Amino acid sequence: MHPHEINLSLDRIKILLKKLNNPQNKLPHTIQIAGTNGKGSVATSIYQLQKLSGKKVHVYRSPHLISFNERIIVANKTVSNQKLYELLLYIYQVNNNETITFFELFTAAAFYIFSKKKADLFVCEVGLGGRYDATNVLNSKKKSCIITSIGLDHKEFLGNHIKQIAMEKAGILKNKNILICSKQSKSALRVIKSIANEKKCISYFYGEEWVIKKKYLYFESQKINLKKLSLLGDHQFQNLGCAIMICNKINKLKIETKLIPSLIQNIKWEGRLHKLTGSIKTKYPNINFWVDCAHNVLGFQVLTKWVLKNKLSELFVILSVGVQKDYKGILNQIKKMNPKLLLFINTTNFSSRPVEDLVVEAKSLKIRHKIFDTFSDSIEFVSSINNKINYNKSCLITGSINLVGAVLSEDKKNYI
Repeated sequence: MHPHEINLSLDRIKILLKKLNNPQNKLPHTIQIAGTNGKGSVATSIYQLQKLSGKKVHVYRSPHLISFNERIIVANKTVSNQKLYELLLYIYQVNNNETITFFELFTAAAFYIFSKKKADLFVCEVGLGGRYDATNVLNSKKKSCIITSIGLDHKEFLGNHIKQIAMEKAGILKNKNILICSKQSKSALRVIKSIANEKKCISYFYGEEWVIKKKYLYFESQKINLKKLSLLGDHQFQNLGCAIMICNKINKLKIETKLIPSLIQNIKWEGRLHKLTGSIKTKYPNINFWVDCAHNVLGFQVLTKWVLKNKLSELFVILSVGVQKDYKGILNQIKKMNPKLLLFINTTNFSSRPVEDLVVEAKSLKIRHKIFDTFSDSIEFVSSINNKINYNKSCLITGSINLVGAVLSEDKKNYI
């Protein structure tokens, strides 16, 4: 394997795919999704809309919340443990100890298993960036593209400026691809438009060819009611808009307008403004628990808007963030939420920012805070505060996909 977890290049995966007889060229029409935030929501919306409409869909996504299997859905079915083990073992043997990153090997494995099963559509999330992401070897004549909102994230790989990051994301665009573009900053939009024009893409930009107003999607002469969307947060209407737009522009994926309101109330997407209803809520009935996978400043801006709009009472925030994340920007957003207390998690199952750094910034922002070893300890502490009858607290657990995944895994357990 490659000595580094991430090393952006297409050379290694192309060599491996050639050994596998280029499975990427045997896939159905592909919708490739790049962007900083919203990729997962858009991918989920497309998948579930098409599945509910009777289509067979392959899905490749990353990262996962609870189990690795979530990353590969073959014709509407999540790959089994046994199948995944056999698949990865085979791909590893074919690679024959050539230098390759795990994500490249896993991507090749996904393309291979998808090529063996017939489907109507392939929904593919970009892993990191776009131009040099392992997914960017797809057949350019059989794909359409979506670019979701772009912000500053993964700066160590993609650059320190929005323009640089937008250029990397727009690297997925190929000649005459259909492009659906979400709302962007002016600098990101200029870059995307320039590359889209250069590639002669058939483009639909938010605010120009389509727009969301008061929970309605407007494009061309159509007005589609999105008010029944099951996903929480105003940002999800724009993500859903991307999904509906791309389905509308690919003839075989078109959904009857009158069916959309009933379909969108059945979309499920764990870990995004997700209210816990399982074993954790049962154990602590006087706390309303919310988990959200916000893990960068752009995500926290959206999360903060939702918290303020919904006026969460007696808010406690449990937080852990990745080591490379803009923790100062994230804490600035949490300050706006005005939590009763911010609880830092010291022990995580991922490479997290040292709590000492978070404490220094929290002190400078005058945010009340405490440190706990695990999320379970922090929840126990929240439950111990002011246990009067009818006193409801809100607890938001956020900052990383790994943390949210661990909490959801615990919440799914059945205690006797």
